[in-house]
Amino acid sequence: MEGNRNPGLLAVSVGVGLAILFALLGVTSVLEGRIAFGLAVVSLGVAALIYVFYSRGNAVTKTGYAALIITIAVGLILPFLLVAQQQTQANAQSALYDLTLQRGASLFGQYCATCHGYQGQGLNGPRLNNNPAISKLTDEDLTRIISGGIANPNDPSKLLMPAWLDTYGGSLTQDDINYLVTLIRSSDPKYTASKGLAKTNGFSYVYATLINATQQADFKTQEKGGSKPPANQFVDETAQKTVTIDAVDSTTNSSGYDWQIAGGTLPNITIKAGTTVVWDNKSTGGIPHSVVSGSGGTPNNKFPTSPIFAPGGSYTYTFNTPGEYPYYCGVHPAMVGWISVQ
Repeated sequence: MEGNRNPGLLAVSVGVGLAILFALLGVTSVLEGRIAFGLAVVSLGVAALIYVFYSRGNAVTKTGYAALIITIAVGLILPFLLVAQQQTQANAQSALYDLTLQRGASLFGQYCATCHGYQGQGLNGPRLNNNPAISKLTDEDLTRIISGGIANPNDPSKLLMPAWLDTYGGSLTQDDINYLVTLIRSSDPKYTASKGLAKTNGFSYVYATLINATQQADFKTQEKGGSKPPANQFVDETAQKTVTIDAVDSTTNSSGYDWQIAGGTLPNITIKAGTTVVWDNKSTGGIPHSVVSGSGGTPNNKFPTSPIFAPGGSYTYTFNTPGEYPYYCGVHPAMVGWISVQ
């Protein structure tokens, strides 16, 4: 009886086992999907042929069995192939998206970080890293702004930001600008979730793209929250109980506005603990401002953030604790200053 058994059954068992193994290797991307599928089909096909060869049926029966076995095998393998194909496509799209972010980060570090900060936190230009105001813009809005630049509202003949598209005399191609738009969008969790994109914030790639030692040092300085201006850029107000700092129109600050001590030009002061500082909005055109504790467009919450106040409005805070207090305008991060409390 042992000798009457069809050895093709063993071949079928081995073939099915190999087919499942190759299918799993394809699904897990150990093998490329099409290669894994091909090997699985070959394994089942060879097993089926061996089985038919050793069977006792006539030629028609053998052919029918072979066709049935191959049909069943293909039916079992097809779902694995579809899953592998989808996984391969997803991996390819993910890799392409990641490459786009890296290209955008490289361009940002070279062309944009001077004004917007290496982490997109905002310096002379507005914050771009997860800024709710920027998030309200469409991709087309961002593309248009980066391509064509932004005019200075106080002097339309000058630009707050130059046109970057090569068509308008800039240094960047349309693809470059698309990379930058993708980079900026990657910092908005709601946007990436709505598009089914990875949660990677492209600004995290900027440092790795910097090859200049000076840029790397500037990045680290900004990462720590900026550095204190030199002593000759501070006004000694230690004899005063109240000091006023005005928000005024400016032709030198890229935002079109700046802070300055009432009657002076500098925004940096040295005061004694217990001194009250008043920020007045004296800019024109109905432009609002706010006061934020921090530097580089990044708040540090050393003192409360002011509400946004229109021209004629003000914000007052008394500094009772000695320390260093950089500040900036939440509406125009290029407006920066420093308060040193003794």
